Amino acid sequence: MLKGPLRSLHLSMLVWVVLPLLVLSAMVVQLSLHLAVAPAQEDRLKQDLELVARAVRLPIGESLANGQEADIQNALNSIFSIGRVYGATVFDINGNRVASVGTADSSLSNTQVAQIVVDTGDTQERSRTINGRKLFSQFLPLYGAGRQINGLIQITRLESDFDKANRVVNLYSWGAWIVAAGIMVLIIIFGHYRGIGRHVQRLVEAMNRIEGGDRSIRVPATGPREMADISLALNRMLDGLDQVEREVHEHQQAQRELNKRMQAQEKMAAIGRVASGIAHELGAPLSVISGRARRLKNQIGDNPESHEQLNKIEHQVNRLNRIVRQLLDYCRPDGHAQVRLNPESVARTAGHDLSSEWPEHLAAIHWEIAPDLPSIVGNEPRLVLALVNLIRNAMQAARSWVQVTLTADASTIRFIVDDDGDESAPAPSETLLEPFYTNKPAGQGSGLGLAIVNNVALEHDGTLTLSQGPKGGFRAELSFPLPQPVQKESSHE
Repeated sequence: MLKGPLRSLHLSMLVWVVLPLLVLSAMVVQLSLHLAVAPAQEDRLKQDLELVARAVRLPIGESLANGQEADIQNALNSIFSIGRVYGATVFDINGNRVASVGTADSSLSNTQVAQIVVDTGDTQERSRTINGRKLFSQFLPLYGAGRQINGLIQITRLESDFDKANRVVNLYSWGAWIVAAGIMVLIIIFGHYRGIGRHVQRLVEAMNRIEGGDRSIRVPATGPREMADISLALNRMLDGLDQVEREVHEHQQAQRELNKRMQAQEKMAAIGRVASGIAHELGAPLSVISGRARRLKNQIGDNPESHEQLNKIEHQVNRLNRIVRQLLDYCRPDGHAQVRLNPESVARTAGHDLSSEWPEHLAAIHWEIAPDLPSIVGNEPRLVLALVNLIRNAMQAARSWVQVTLTADASTIRFIVDDDGDESAPAPSETLLEPFYTNKPAGQGSGLGLAIVNNVALEHDGTLTLSQGPKGGFRAELSFPLPQPVQKESSHE
């Protein structure tokens, strides 16, 4: 319940602020309706009639020129069915009625409007009373062949339609004014009321939201000292709860990640065991097939067809041997220890290993090597193997350009391989890192190259990232953490 002084203040605001604002806004609304809205509404209704007439006057003009009165009548009936037209009439060039529907003039032969329309070709407007009804009419010329005026069309509408439209606009305008006035009154009367009980209400609302599960709310420490202390205590309690929840969530997330990695490692280990067994089982038969093929080539003499078939056998055997070697590379890490290595030397060795495979249509590898690169700790044969696979993939996909970039920051060194392959190729995805998955045509890839690279990255606590390259091809980025310097413990004598 509002006290006396506050109630008097409300009354003063009503008399000296709210009432003048309401009167002023009502005058503005009335002037707007009279000077702008009503004329615009009347013009819109007139334009509706003109659009209806213009839509049919071309076919009616042609029908009038051809003497097709039935077509004229059908066109007028279609106009009348729209509902916004009270009557429509077609007159010839002399003002004699040819066809009509609804209420309209029976003849224009004794009026000036027909002569004006025929002489000037301009649209004419008239307000008149027909059969006791006040009508608004528009007269538009009709054209026949050669753009010659051969008649005119009269479209009529009740004057009451204009009044009805204005009443609707007035109703909506004053309704909006009433709503706006009500909002304005509420803002002005109660906008200043913010001292009594607002701090308590803020605390109550905050506690209700906390009860509903919203722990993100914090109460501003404003108002009297006691209320500020309560707000600060509530905020500290919420901060403590948030900290506990974050720690629990982080622990659960770490547990899920650990379980996921363990499942992935178990899966890879199972695949590795199977692949290793298959590779060992295939190795001996493939060696026998290759040896027999070479022996047969030496025995058959100069038979071109037989040589061609044996060459195909050798090619397929070599391909199988390459897959076997990749299986073994994927399943069995090299036994060499990890030592400090020069990253540029590792990259250059990988490029040299591929020199015999490099196609003629490609330019030599473009090297972008940052100066003074730090050394890395790793297994050199495995790192070279990883880079060989990345460069080979780029070589096979590129049209004319392959680039190898070496760069480093304070904590990471990156080997980046780019190519200018097919720009319409799909963007790289993590699926490419799965063993035996390949997006190359059948017979052109084993699906182990990137899997081997990813394994090497994991062996060295690194990451392999695939993305779209700067020239539309693929970019493979192999990142490794740099070794941290060992801090010597200070001794005190």
